[in-house]
Amino acid sequence: MRGVRITEDGVRVLDVPAPEPTGDDVVVKVAASGICGSDVHLVGWGPLPVTLGHEVAGWLADGTPVGVEPVRRCGTCDRCRAGDTHLCHTALTIGISVDGGMADEVVVGPECIVPLPDGLAVGDAGLVEPVACAVHALARARVEPGMRVGVVGGGTLGVAAVAAAVDQGCEVGAATRHPHQAAAVEAVGGRPAEGHYDVVIEAAGTTSAFAQAADLARTRGTLAILGTYWDELTVAAMPLSLKELDVVGCLAYGHHGGEREVEAAASLLARRPELAEAVITHRFGLDDTPEAFRVATDRAAGAIKVTLEP
Repeated sequence: MRGVRITEDGVRVLDVPAPEPTGDDVVVKVAASGICGSDVHLVGWGPLPVTLGHEVAGWLADGTPVGVEPVRRCGTCDRCRAGDTHLCHTALTIGISVDGGMADEVVVGPECIVPLPDGLAVGDAGLVEPVACAVHALARARVEPGMRVGVVGGGTLGVAAVAAAVDQGCEVGAATRHPHQAAAVEAVGGRPAEGHYDVVIEAAGTTSAFAQAADLARTRGTLAILGTYWDELTVAAMPLSLKELDVVGCLAYGHHGGEREVEAAASLLARRPELAEAVITHRFGLDDTPEAFRVATDRAAGAIKVTLEP
């Protein structure tokens, strides 16, 4: 079986053992696996003894199309019992801690399976994972209909946050770096950022983006950290204090309002097909993974989400 791993020579497609399910594990035949910014960062860390890929969708043995929530959790710790399954004390993320979905097949727990609603193609359903991150960020920031919501960042997370906020009936403005990102924001109902906002979603994961988000937030507004910081964050605390801003951390996805956020993300993608159309800019076969990673690192050349399709 083919699987994508980080080797001494960079990202390579290797012949890896086929997954062997145990207990009630489920085998998913992979239809699509997105390249996340975290995958690109992991390459810089050197060889990794697991197959990459946590933005995954595919088919069960009976042909049923499904998405994948890539977090394997215990189900019994205090965080799992509270519905915060992403904060499980022993959580394992596929594609990082265990073999993931940049492969012909992947094994997951039954709790990881996400039913796909009508209108969401399996080839687009790898987006369920990153869109769920945006859904979670809006919930953490307590976004409500009618709010002005700002977004900093025009990558997958930023465009997904714009679409999710528009879907909730908010007025949404976004600050982006590249013209193709601005076009994607417009395609899902956003506009260029202007003025100040009740909630600002920081979706870029850089010090400059955090500072811009603080500038865009209104007095006593909320700043939600959706982007992943791989380097030290240096913060000018004075703007936070002068505006009395609430800063909210956001990690992955769990439950809110009695609903799995991955299922809410799948529903959003089905309701708003323009989101997948705007975000998925490139599709490659699995054998072309090295070139796919090269394209994924070149945001200025037009890439937002690059997807592998075995």
